[in-house]
Amino acid sequence: MKRDPAVVSFTMSHIKGRDTGIEMKLRKALFEAGYRFRVCSNKVYGHPDIVIAKYKIAIFADSEFWHGYQFEENKDKLETHRGYWIPKIERNMERDKEVNEELTRQGYLVLRYWGKEIEKDFDRVFAEITQAIEKRKSLMEKRLKIDEFTTLVYIAKDDCFLMLHRAKKSQDVNEGKWIGVGGHVEKGETPVQCMKREVKEETGLTVKRYRYIGKIDFINDLYHPERMYLYRVDSFEGELRDCDEGELAWIPIERLDELPMWEGDRIFLPLVMKDWSPFTLSLFYHGDQLTEVLGPFYPPLTRKKTLRTRHKRKTSV
Repeated sequence: MKRDPAVVSFTMSHIKGRDTGIEMKLRKALFEAGYRFRVCSNKVYGHPDIVIAKYKIAIFADSEFWHGYQFEENKDKLETHRGYWIPKIERNMERDKEVNEELTRQGYLVLRYWGKEIEKDFDRVFAEITQAIEKRKSLMEKRLKIDEFTTLVYIAKDDCFLMLHRAKKSQDVNEGKWIGVGGHVEKGETPVQCMKREVKEETGLTVKRYRYIGKIDFINDLYHPERMYLYRVDSFEGELRDCDEGELAWIPIERLDELPMWEGDRIFLPLVMKDWSPFTLSLFYHGDQLTEVLGPFYPPLTRKKTLRTRHKRKTSV
């Protein structure tokens, strides 16, 4: 039986956009479990239904109709105002995708659940959310213990990076691996000062032009945790000399994957080659084994940059 369009219009106009039953059910359970959160925060991109800012978790409770549940098959069931509802829901779906991408870029863990999931399988949904919170909490608390700071520098020339094969020092945590040059930030020294000093000491080169790439938390349960400040040097002067920590060699960028190195380095090395905003990355190890990765994360886009990105996306189609 076909529904009266006036009745449909009235019904749709009275659907709540926030504080829905499924949202309230999730909030109540999380609050009773001791978790504190913000609701539809205008400080977080996309205004997630629930935000646990301390651990950068964004939770969405999506209604099936507005967010396009199995939309390719369900849109055929729309009987009235198809020219309005179909484009509107498709825009909502595209918007959800953009929100997911931007929040992930900023370092948020994005959790989305359909209303039916929350209503009919609440125990599973709640267990997944709490497990995600506890895992994030554990990883982020490890980062708080960092009190050692280092620099890592990749010097570029003719589509090559200057790499150091650590094969000379005894009891070297990097023994046998290829890495950039760098070392520990000394007391009273800034990361930039450390970077320039280490390049001079290990290579004999003087830095002329450099770029800050990002910071990497290197957390290994067998070693002391450290934060590495990552730089790329594109202009230098002087003559390359031998290094007492290993063998220096200019390695073509396309051959870097062939070298033995830390698995996490394979994640951030491609980013050293790009001209993006500085990132934050956390790498968790057990010995030589990479166990968890958080990132890379980037600062929030300004509205101007977001609009420019969308324009490029549209014009490139």
